[in-house]
Amino acid sequence: MRRRVFRGLMLFAAAGVLAAAVTAQAPVPYDLVIRGGQVLDGAGNPWVVADVAVRQDGIVAIGPGLTGRGQREIDAHGLVVSPGFIDTHTHARRGIFEVPTADNYVRQGVTTIFEGPDGGSPVPLRPFLEKITALGISPNWGMFIGQGSVREAVIGRVDRKATPDEIGRMKDLVREGMLDGAFGLSTGLFYVPGIFTPTDEVIALASVAGAMGGMHVSHMRNEASGVIDSVKETIAVGEQGRMPTQITHHKIIGTPNWGRSADTLKLVAEARARGVDVTIDQYPYTASSTGINALLPPWALEGRQADVVARLRDAAQRARIKKAIVESLMYDRGGGDAKNVQIAACGWEPSLAGKNLADITRARGAEPTLDHAAETVMWIVEQGGASGIFHAIDESDLERILKDPVTMIASDGEVPIFGKSSPHPRSYGTFVRVLSRYVRERRAIPLTEAVRKMTSFPAQRVGLLDRGVLRPGLKADIAIWDASTIADKATFEQPHQYAVGVHSVIVNGQVVYENGAMTPARPGKVLYGPAHRPAR
Repeated sequence: MRRRVFRGLMLFAAAGVLAAAVTAQAPVPYDLVIRGGQVLDGAGNPWVVADVAVRQDGIVAIGPGLTGRGQREIDAHGLVVSPGFIDTHTHARRGIFEVPTADNYVRQGVTTIFEGPDGGSPVPLRPFLEKITALGISPNWGMFIGQGSVREAVIGRVDRKATPDEIGRMKDLVREGMLDGAFGLSTGLFYVPGIFTPTDEVIALASVAGAMGGMHVSHMRNEASGVIDSVKETIAVGEQGRMPTQITHHKIIGTPNWGRSADTLKLVAEARARGVDVTIDQYPYTASSTGINALLPPWALEGRQADVVARLRDAAQRARIKKAIVESLMYDRGGGDAKNVQIAACGWEPSLAGKNLADITRARGAEPTLDHAAETVMWIVEQGGASGIFHAIDESDLERILKDPVTMIASDGEVPIFGKSSPHPRSYGTFVRVLSRYVRERRAIPLTEAVRKMTSFPAQRVGLLDRGVLRPGLKADIAIWDASTIADKATFEQPHQYAVGVHSVIVNGQVVYENGAMTPARPGKVLYGPAHRPAR
């Protein structure tokens, strides 16, 4: 009897020890809880005060006063809690390997960036995406396959139609790009060699991506005097190719063309009314940025740098080129004055960065007339070229495009090395500038609409089904920010200034930015498009 009682006591004691151990080791319900923020879900709904709970890389609960604690908790009272912003147009290959944390984007609340715009991308894509995965980055990363790069790989930088065999080979490369993970085909019909591509060839290649679930996104042929025809062409690619099509960084360049956004938006609305899936993205600045070669006529840019220089050294061709540059400075990207063209970066003479064309012309001993400025442009191109910033956009057009419901936000920026060169401030401020200048100050659009344009809309557009909205079951890409203080600080004169007003940024459930500093976490994932086929 005594033996049975003793055995029972021992079993009871063991059970108690086991229960205590289980209690001590019981998992905390959540890895992270964001408490009491003004939750904007990204879908355009009004904010509600709620907690957001995260486990591993996903959102598991949203509601007021969630029970259960997190291993980590963030007090978000008085702050906005939104989906992380999604940038569908970047040139982040410039800088991502030097700055894999992409500080300039993350500090704005951006959690996903897309590359391969304007017709330019690695060909093939798979090796490059493997390098990004091996690198380890803070934001998520997606890609488009570039039509210009595909064309250059097959026929070079030449001004001629492709043969049927060449078109077949280009289609194969687009198909390979989609299988590697592209979200669609990008075109840069303003650039060499895209500018040499007839519309039917664009449609032939875009249709391959469309049939595989992808979209077409285009830097149009002309954003100045030819902007109307260029919008029509972009619409035609979607309409005839039977696929989604997008006008990227939509703007109206050149003072004679200001106001034409009313006509371009009408074309988009009419196309959508007849069933064409056409949309727009935009950055909120009245200056564009691209290579200084953009001031030269397309025919002068055929081939390689040596070919361009040879034309500049031929007297007759140089005269033709100069005349075209003067016209571009007057009516197109120059905005009528040489001071409107600023050098962003110059590899062969870094001291030119930040200076405008008028100042450089004076330094060369000439008055900054458009004629003399054209000579300066040709000199810069001969020496190796430079990237430029072009002040030739009217804010009225910018706001009109921004207000359109089919416009989303995208930066067209890069990952700058802090303090180097003089890049366009869009790399540091695009998303927060919309929230500060166009929501808070100018009241051009409501806060809920601005957030939709940065989150659920771009996610829906590219087909990201697990991001862009705050919902249980979706990925925990989250930005926490102060709507009263969020702002861009980067200017054209002093671009290397980070955004302010962002409290914390979470990517795939991990905090990558808080307390004014980046964390060591680099949880960004390569995101793959609809036709992705994993490597064997």
